[in-house]
Amino acid sequence: MKRLVLLCIFLPLNFFIVSRASSIGKELPEEMDLNPILAESGWSDRSLKWMIASGESNHFIRKDWMDSEILDFLKRDQALNLIQNDLLRGDGLLADALSEGFHQLRIGSDTAKREVLEIAHDGKSKLWISLLSNPQAISALRNYLLYTPNSYPPVLFALKDWENGAPDALPDLVMETLLKAVDIKPVKNNNMEEKWEVARRLSRIGNDGRGAYFLASCYPKSEETFYNAFWDNVWEQVRKDPVLSHEYSYRLERNKRSWDTLSKLFKQALHSYEGKDFFIHYLVGKTAIKQELKGRPLWVWEALMGKKTPFRIDLAEEAYKRFLFCVDKDPRFIDFILWHLTRPAEAVSEATREALCQTLSKEEAISKLAIERIWEAGPKWEGEIQKSSSWSLCEQTRNATPSSLRKAFQNGQLTRADLFSIGDAIGHYLLRNDEAWADLIYSKTGKAPIIEKFFPLLIQYSPECALAWLESILNNDQESFDAFGRWICNQPEHKISVEQYDSWLKRAEDQLKEAIEKREPVLGEEAQYYIDSFVKWAMGPGWEHIINRLWAETIIPESLRKILKNCWLTDKEEFWKWYRGVCALPAAKTAIERVTNILVTAKEMELILQGIASWNYELADICASNWDIIWEDEEKRKRVLEAIIGCDGLSDLNNVLVFATENTLERDEERKIAQKIAVANGRTPTEDLREVIAQDPVIMRNLLTRWLESPQFAEHWNRSVFLVIKYGGQAPIVAQWMLSKKEAMEIWTDSLATAMRENPFLLQAIITHIGKSIGGEISWEKEVRKIEEAIMDAILSDRIFWENLLVDKTGGIDNESQKILYALP
Repeated sequence: MKRLVLLCIFLPLNFFIVSRASSIGKELPEEMDLNPILAESGWSDRSLKWMIASGESNHFIRKDWMDSEILDFLKRDQALNLIQNDLLRGDGLLADALSEGFHQLRIGSDTAKREVLEIAHDGKSKLWISLLSNPQAISALRNYLLYTPNSYPPVLFALKDWENGAPDALPDLVMETLLKAVDIKPVKNNNMEEKWEVARRLSRIGNDGRGAYFLASCYPKSEETFYNAFWDNVWEQVRKDPVLSHEYSYRLERNKRSWDTLSKLFKQALHSYEGKDFFIHYLVGKTAIKQELKGRPLWVWEALMGKKTPFRIDLAEEAYKRFLFCVDKDPRFIDFILWHLTRPAEAVSEATREALCQTLSKEEAISKLAIERIWEAGPKWEGEIQKSSSWSLCEQTRNATPSSLRKAFQNGQLTRADLFSIGDAIGHYLLRNDEAWADLIYSKTGKAPIIEKFFPLLIQYSPECALAWLESILNNDQESFDAFGRWICNQPEHKISVEQYDSWLKRAEDQLKEAIEKREPVLGEEAQYYIDSFVKWAMGPGWEHIINRLWAETIIPESLRKILKNCWLTDKEEFWKWYRGVCALPAAKTAIERVTNILVTAKEMELILQGIASWNYELADICASNWDIIWEDEEKRKRVLEAIIGCDGLSDLNNVLVFATENTLERDEERKIAQKIAVANGRTPTEDLREVIAQDPVIMRNLLTRWLESPQFAEHWNRSVFLVIKYGGQAPIVAQWMLSKKEAMEIWTDSLATAMRENPFLLQAIITHIGKSIGGEISWEKEVRKIEEAIMDAILSDRIFWENLLVDKTGGIDNESQKILYALP
């Protein structure tokens, strides 16, 4: 009777799950896959792509499932025709994938290329059946389908129609701009292999081609492609299959929660006083020169107040209230805020920062200026720089203070090589510390910002920095464009007229790019005149525009990072909840890598090892997988084993040696081998070896040396050592040894970094348990906060992560938000 009741309970539940999954499958619209606004995550233009890429063994939607779908699709009659048409159209990525697939059949590169050309010309290949039967060949096509962006095929159609002079083709100016962005002469091409090369370059352009690429990626396709036909087919399979559709919906919803958590955090941050300060400064900048808004601030103002309401500072309070309302109701505003954490939002600022970091170790004038003046920027420079790894690694700064360096410089005690070494240490610190860079832009003492001293030298010494500012004036800063134009057109020499201004800037831009590409020390006439004029303007009437731009691209993003970090520090549980969710996304790859690297360079891994060495067994258990990674590396394994074997009888490591030997002798075969070797070395056959080694360590060590000469005994003893460390409570002893040896410390750090990359969830477990001291001997509160702040800083400063997260959420900022990247002057 009980069985009948349980069956009755189970069957309806099972029926509900399947029927629910089936109903979900029928309801899934294609927009749910094509539009990442609904997908909410994935680093991909289709949510199916990131599900496949991140699919694990317990998932149905994963790479081996995709391989079977590719194989079924390629067996259809239409597949070769689609591939042939794509190749003729100029799909270089597909040509590369096919060539790689044929190459997997162990044929030469030339033969593989001929097979691809045969498909393009004749629509067939004698090795086609062989290719379909080779899993490695299929994986090459899988990579093409999985990692080719959805915007790529339309660009090829746009290029084809432009070359053929189609009536609906995009204008010449658009296509010429697009081709110039990938360093290709804008000429129409009929050679197939040259078309493939053009396509390869266009596939790497991303959105760097600004509006030209965006327009081409929206070009209508006149016929079906292999890429689109395959994904349409796969999507239908997902919709029709109840199991697949259920998994799709579940994984989609799970990742949506990560985005919802982040959105909630942003809303809380923007409702704070710091959030209001961020908004007001975003509109008006640092100075009062903005009598009218242009660019992104204007887009925000018009979205909030309407196009008919002119900007007035007394209306900023009302605009902020409307902004908060819109943030709660319209996800576009969250996207807009997030965008300020990406690379494009800090293009000029980052170029100036990189120029300073590089020239500190190459240009004597800049390194001298840094040693004299850079410490005035604030406590980050006078105090915290001494705690950085770059400071401790430099021989000239390791045992010095900023004041002692200044004194040595004033007394003429520093050589040119010393100046460059110190400059290199300062540059490495600056490159890794956003707050330190912000302190150079904004003086908290009321004095002129330190960057003002360096700026003219950076423009003169770094063509890359000069080019970044020129491109900003041309494309991204209408106020500076107008102000610089008025100034230079009114110079006494009258070299540039109003009509020539725009074209002159473009000629100077081309000359700078050419000089950078060819690494020529001498610039063209227009480029040199631009640099000389820009420096003169920037150090005179244009400085307000320069510092305002640096403020917008440095202080605004930094203030946003600070308010987010404060929210996370206030509610760490909420941060870790978000961190767990975001780590599941492919977009988090760069953030995980950055977090790991910062923990390594800041020596936080040593703090974790200290926690284990202080007999924190919970922490040791969490880090247990690290011993497996060390075991898998032959050199690292050998180093640990040598330390165990070579320890003396008074060392704590001797415990590991004894336990490992006892465990090995518990195995029948190894005990027989040991007994035989012991008898050959004078021991009696009736002796119990386990008792002998327990009573006399000297005998054990003598015998162990002989036993380890047996490959079978040595194999199991070596493994037993690591099992004793991992499961036998000996990890704290080995941790204490590692802390005393630099080489062993490096083994631990490198292995734990690998473990964190493979399992990012490990980090939270470590942080949670490292705070537990043993017997009150060590207080870890300060160290734990230090690690947590390092993690938060690493995530907030990872521009690529935020870019990918934006792509996950919006597919490249859709609809109105396109104005942020493309439509602005």
